[in-house]
Amino acid sequence: MHRAIDRSRARHIILTAEEAECPDCKGGLVITQHRDRYVQRLNELVHQQCRDKSCPRGDCVGTDKLYRPLVDLRLALPRMSFGLDVVVAVGERHLDRGESLSQIGRDLTAQGVPIHQTHVGQLLRSFVTLCKLARGEEEQVRQRLLQQGGIYLMVDGVQFDDRSPVLYLCWDAKSGTPLFGERLAARDGHTMSALLRRVKRLAVPVRGIITDGEKGLVSAVAAVFPGVPHQLCHTHFLKNCARPLEPDLRQLGASVEQRAERVRKLERQWDKEAPPAVPAAGSSEAAGAAPGTDLQVARDLLALVKPQAKSSGKAPLAPPELLRHQRLEQVRKTVQPDFDSSRPHDPPFLG
Repeated sequence: MHRAIDRSRARHIILTAEEAECPDCKGGLVITQHRDRYVQRLNELVHQQCRDKSCPRGDCVGTDKLYRPLVDLRLALPRMSFGLDVVVAVGERHLDRGESLSQIGRDLTAQGVPIHQTHVGQLLRSFVTLCKLARGEEEQVRQRLLQQGGIYLMVDGVQFDDRSPVLYLCWDAKSGTPLFGERLAARDGHTMSALLRRVKRLAVPVRGIITDGEKGLVSAVAAVFPGVPHQLCHTHFLKNCARPLEPDLRQLGASVEQRAERVRKLERQWDKEAPPAVPAAGSSEAAGAAPGTDLQVARDLLALVKPQAKSSGKAPLAPPELLRHQRLEQVRKTVQPDFDSSRPHDPPFLG
């Protein structure tokens, strides 16, 4: 799906194969391949880089084997450049709310998701396919899972809003193969157990399971796969740890917006009092001030504040509110290098 995207604003994710030793010659594995892709989600652009490993020894029988990092389909489906959350949003809005594909496309573009109209229809077809996905029952897929030694099962649900059914996916994280998908209105242990039993009927060993802390899903894993190692998702765990910080982050975000608005007002005031002159062709003058003057330096700093006040970040380790505050502080220190940020009042420039 080709479209114009601003790659400079992407959040970077680096995934590296976990294997360190070649099982054939017992030597060390090295990174031999990088795979990059950009994924547009509802609220951000993600640059994902996967680092694959292989054995560097030419005389090793396993030199042609490629070891890949675990695949998380919650980001995006294989070979797709739109996130799974965008797929679910398109499907739910069209099928449950009756909204037209053209309206959905315009709304997505307006909220910062650049998408062509033809792509909206493709995402709708992907959503319908996922709702009754049964690829795991294909014998070819089953044999491939047996050859790799078993299934590294990940189970999670994606929901458009609190009223919509949850689209649950079961997939093998080792190969990135989607196994089963189902749109479920109930989230209790009995319903989740029925979904997991579909995986169990494949008769392929399940080596480990990763889920979030959803009560019905946790109890279903214990009932259907007793004794199989079960790990809760680190991302969900970190979000729960950071939850007590949410009130402070909201307050910090409001503070950033207030400071950015003061800068915008100051810029508008300057433009009104001293309208910028139109520079001649080839002239080094811009914005009505000669390069190097105090006025031009001040204008450059004002222009620097605006993008920093909208910098993207990802909670919980890099919440955008904190990132924006830190970048505004860097601009502040450029103006007032001796400023003590622990003081309770703001300086004239950003305060």
